[in-house]
Amino acid sequence: MTSAITVGTRSEVATEHLSRLAARLQFASSECSEISARLPRLRTDDAVGRSADLADIERGIRRARDRFDELTNALRTAVSLYTEVERTAARAVEAVIAQLAAAAGFLAARLGVVLLPALVNAAVATAAVWALLPESMRERVVEGASTTLEHALPAVSDQSLVDSIRIALSMVDDATLGALGVPPSLVAALGESGLGVVRVDSAALVVLGLAALAGSTGVDPVRVTMVGADRRRGEGFDPAAPPTSLADRVARIPDATTPIVIERFPNPAGGWHYEVYIAGTDSKAALGGDRPWDMLSNIALVAEQRASSLQAVHAAMRAAGIESSSSVVFTGYSQGGAIATALAESGEWSTAGLVTVGAPTGGMPATGSYPAIVIEHREDLVPVLSGIRRETAAVIVRGDAFSSGPAGDSALPAHEIERYRATAAAADAHDHDALRSAIDALPQITSTGERMAFTAVRVPANSG
Repeated sequence: MTSAITVGTRSEVATEHLSRLAARLQFASSECSEISARLPRLRTDDAVGRSADLADIERGIRRARDRFDELTNALRTAVSLYTEVERTAARAVEAVIAQLAAAAGFLAARLGVVLLPALVNAAVATAAVWALLPESMRERVVEGASTTLEHALPAVSDQSLVDSIRIALSMVDDATLGALGVPPSLVAALGESGLGVVRVDSAALVVLGLAALAGSTGVDPVRVTMVGADRRRGEGFDPAAPPTSLADRVARIPDATTPIVIERFPNPAGGWHYEVYIAGTDSKAALGGDRPWDMLSNIALVAEQRASSLQAVHAAMRAAGIESSSSVVFTGYSQGGAIATALAESGEWSTAGLVTVGAPTGGMPATGSYPAIVIEHREDLVPVLSGIRRETAAVIVRGDAFSSGPAGDSALPAHEIERYRATAAAADAHDHDALRSAIDALPQITSTGERMAFTAVRVPANSG
């Protein structure tokens, strides 16, 4: 359903209709110029009346052409002003939110000091009551809490709630500064709407530091292993057909059991073009355990640190023979999308394209000259975890998660990759000019290639 798709470039409000109208007016102006240039050749000396009529028509066509030019320029100016006004308004709103959050943090910190003794007493009393409860009653309480949570989780997919969470997450760092006594006006100047010194990544870095103090880290080194074909034994790779669309690329994203898939295709210059597909978060991975696609790697990515999962993809790319001059398209889902963006923007690779779905990349804007497409669901919580989106050169596709079917029993149904595959297919069929240009700018591959897959294991730095 293409009607469930909206597309934005840089800002989230599309001005595509105005741009298209301007292009049509420009075309009409060109047609008028061409007709006007042909009319003088139709005049003859023996048909004075007809020549006069043609002269009047020519003047009318020229006036129409000039009017078309004026309207074209006016529409293009409106598009530019609209986008700039939207950006200015967004910055102003963010500045106000930052000051309110700082004031709230300041107040909460002071109230916390006053209420701390009462809170400690309440916690001690609660723990004592819990200890006195029979085991069977404790089990019923835990079961009831789990059931309540299960029923509450689908509400997280409500679009208005998701938007509110995005704003709330952006306020965490501002509230923290306010609690430390930083004046609200200074917080606004340092935050995302000002100098950008303090953002969601700052809060994520603090969380990462606290986790490290507790003995867990998301940045430990990793070891990658190629599965399937083994070149050292003369075994061949699995064949890979060329990717033909966004939906095709999204369908090739692996699951967390084999989180990295790399395909290579011969290019006309005699080298290789590579497609790198990266899985989303491993829901079964223990925090700081040996499976690097865990939540700690997620936090490290938001904090713009070298997460274990990021290290794994980097190592797999080197093992696959990818060089800095090799053409590479990165495609990632969820955490994999954040990894893909970090690699595409690192400057270490010759990025030929970027496609992300359901990824927390609002604080990781695409700034390169390569085609970049970001696909999100309005109801998906995960993309908002990086806070308010920073200005990006990527084409942003926002779809309705449930246009392909009602929500099921999943905790985050709007984040399911199957729904993102359907949205990617709808994006392939969409006629938005910027989106079509970005899709067409992705490498057009015609030859059959080879497929490699990799697993990864985290190796704690202190393991010896």
